[in-house]
Amino acid sequence: MTIIRPPAVAGTFYPADADLLRSEIDGLLDAAFKSEHGQGDAIPKAIIVPHAGLMFSGSLAALGFATVRALKDTVKRIVIVGPAHRMAFQGIALAKADGFATPLGTVKCDLAGLQSALSWPQVQILDDAHRQEHGLEIELPFIQRLFGSDSDIAIVPLLISRCGARHVHELIEALWGGPETLIVISSDLSHFHNDATAQKMDRHTRDKIERFDAEGLDTNDACGALPIAGMLMSARKRGMRIKTLGLANSGDVTGDTSRVVGYGAWAVYTGTEKMRARPEDGANTTEPSTGFVGTTEQLLRDHGPEMIDLARRSIWHAIRHDGPMAVDRTAVSPALLDAGACFVTLKKSGQLRGCIGSVMAHQDLATDLCDNAFKAGFRDPRFAPLQESELTDDLELSISVLSPARDFPFSDEADLIAKLTPFEDGIILSEGNKRGLFLPQVWEQLPNPADFLAHLKRKAGLPMDHWSERMRAQRFVTRGISGKDIANTDFWQTAI
Repeated sequence: MTIIRPPAVAGTFYPADADLLRSEIDGLLDAAFKSEHGQGDAIPKAIIVPHAGLMFSGSLAALGFATVRALKDTVKRIVIVGPAHRMAFQGIALAKADGFATPLGTVKCDLAGLQSALSWPQVQILDDAHRQEHGLEIELPFIQRLFGSDSDIAIVPLLISRCGARHVHELIEALWGGPETLIVISSDLSHFHNDATAQKMDRHTRDKIERFDAEGLDTNDACGALPIAGMLMSARKRGMRIKTLGLANSGDVTGDTSRVVGYGAWAVYTGTEKMRARPEDGANTTEPSTGFVGTTEQLLRDHGPEMIDLARRSIWHAIRHDGPMAVDRTAVSPALLDAGACFVTLKKSGQLRGCIGSVMAHQDLATDLCDNAFKAGFRDPRFAPLQESELTDDLELSISVLSPARDFPFSDEADLIAKLTPFEDGIILSEGNKRGLFLPQVWEQLPNPADFLAHLKRKAGLPMDHWSERMRAQRFVTRGISGKDIANTDFWQTAI
């Protein structure tokens, strides 16, 4: 039995009449083909396009799709990733469907791609999430008109709700494929601010996307922040390039600038593509940046073993001298002498044995690392001090380097819970002089956002069901390395 997901927003987001829809899409694409962006020689691997009604964001969506028209005889699979608007759920949702219908016909689903996606634990079949969803459907008429109703292209439609950006990244990686696969990210930008505020916010979001700052994006920037972030992680890893095609908002159409929704379009190319961009068009082509994530990941690749060794030697020093090891600045790599904040965590047989760290960078990273390794082993009030007999191969040491904490605004408790990104967000929660901090690693024990918040309140010294308007939150991300990452090292038995 063939199952077809029927159109949900035909007649509202786009015309329900097939001839009228065909004419409108063709007009948007023709205008986009004639633009500078439609004339380029490079062909993207991924595009980011908006998903509002055609009258509001159709011209920007067309700019994105115009960049991939040369793929008509190459692409066989389009992975469409967008945020769930109609219901919240844990993870990523597929629909139990063989195809998705619009007034122009049916686009078949790539069943092999769906099966591949379902092999990941964060993915589930959830028809209710797809039933009234517009964010994926609005892209289908562009695909049908661009590639032809008789093409054998199939789609993998993915709805994202409560999960980490890295969960989205894992799935995009699994479906990345080769030239036969196109990635389409569906997202609008800021929502319901006045025009001046929206333009400022959307330019800031554009800057984050151009810098491949996946970890800096949140739902205040774009409703599809998680889909965008997951794709940016894949692009950043591959050294790809990104080009801004345009920004706009609903006020440009309605004339009402008091409460607008922002839209943007981008194309993401492999690093070897040659692209044409004219400054007067506002186009911006950017390579991955060296922001916190890129810099820290490179730091860990280059100096991770040295960082682990410093922490190990500080613990051995404390066993012998009951104090942290002073850093010999002449013997430490210069990269570790820059200011930095870190947490050091000890686990024995998989169970927490100590965790102490710095929230803000107040000294060089090497010194912070040695101090916190000592404190995790000997000054964590929850545990007795480490004994030399415990320094065996079942004691794991891990280091988490923290980004600067930034304010994490919310309107109420439900809004805060909805905005949390499991497995990615580190959160500092405070009220008055009470404060609690959870590293992103805590999501492994508390994957439900409501539970995560309740236990964080308890850590701050507040009742788990407490709430007040004075509650404040800050968000940070981490990158880290553990002692088990260092191969062929007699980790604890090599004395200093």
